[in-house]
Amino acid sequence: MYLGIIKFVLGVKLLNMKSKVTVTCPSNIALIKYWGKKNTGIQIPQNPSISWSLSDLNAKTTVQYRPGDIRQINFSYDGLVKESFLPKINEFFNRIEEILPWVKNGIFNIDTVNNFPHGTGIASSAAGFGALATALVELENKLNKDTDEYWNKVSEIARLGSGSACRSMYSKPAIWGASEAIHDSSDYYAVELKEPIHPSLQNWKDCVLIIDSGEKKVSSTVGHSLLNGHAYAEARFLQANKNLIELIQVLKNGNVDRFIKIVESEALQLHSMMMSSIPYYMLMRPNTVAVIEEIWNFREATNLPLCFTLDAGANVHLLYNKEVESSIKTFIDTKLLPYCQNATYLCSGIGGKPQIEHHD
Repeated sequence: MYLGIIKFVLGVKLLNMKSKVTVTCPSNIALIKYWGKKNTGIQIPQNPSISWSLSDLNAKTTVQYRPGDIRQINFSYDGLVKESFLPKINEFFNRIEEILPWVKNGIFNIDTVNNFPHGTGIASSAAGFGALATALVELENKLNKDTDEYWNKVSEIARLGSGSACRSMYSKPAIWGASEAIHDSSDYYAVELKEPIHPSLQNWKDCVLIIDSGEKKVSSTVGHSLLNGHAYAEARFLQANKNLIELIQVLKNGNVDRFIKIVESEALQLHSMMMSSIPYYMLMRPNTVAVIEEIWNFREATNLPLCFTLDAGANVHLLYNKEVESSIKTFIDTKLLPYCQNATYLCSGIGGKPQIEHHD
């Protein structure tokens, strides 16, 4: 009886709700890559992954909700109507109805904008769906934001839009996917690494070298599907699990050399899976390879703590300890900038989580 009364009161509250919230959510870069989905559910990873959020590369999303008898979604990007995005947004809302039943009805005006190029392999969908998921949970406004329960729920909802989005909730390294190395890890949401990070790996930065700002020729959704029946898939999933366990230890013990080797190997394995799938394809461009070789040569000559990683695109993420930032910026400006489209690169700190602003 009491449960019925509570549900009735909450239902009346939602029917009379008129709210607007803005969320700024960081993108993230995976150190151990998620590539391949299980067929046992929606956006369930074949292997666990771990990422750093990128505090200065983000999506800013405003959601305004008004009650209505049916669901109506209006979507714009930086104020311009983008109907081409609606199928994916509608699919996302259909997926989250079981978790947030109130989204079945009402008028949702959604506007989003990234401060980095869309669709180039900088996880724009992770930032975008991370922001949207946070905004919807805020509109529901049932949970205390300072609890694991709150962020687990946001992360689970974000996952249903973009798998990697579930890792953008946390300032510390985020693990998504069930793993023996993390007792509370899950395939359904990401969790924050609780153990302290060694000082030698606490204060790193990421400069994304824009090799190609155009849309990827093969989407991540298609790329994931090509892991089904891939000749090397099972070996890749086993290696990712081993690398995750070792990387977590490295983050705690501060072995920078092992960090570099694992992170760069993971990046190359990701793209090797693309190049050996059927049909095969390549997202790296000639300048991607040239930049990687420049990084290797520079590190060998200077012994500075830096490495690269790659997302599912042509651009190169240059990771380095902030203590050597002056040398790294000189290296970028003198050696790497000629390989970048329009001489463009974007730098970000590591860390950050969704920032929430209420308008009423």
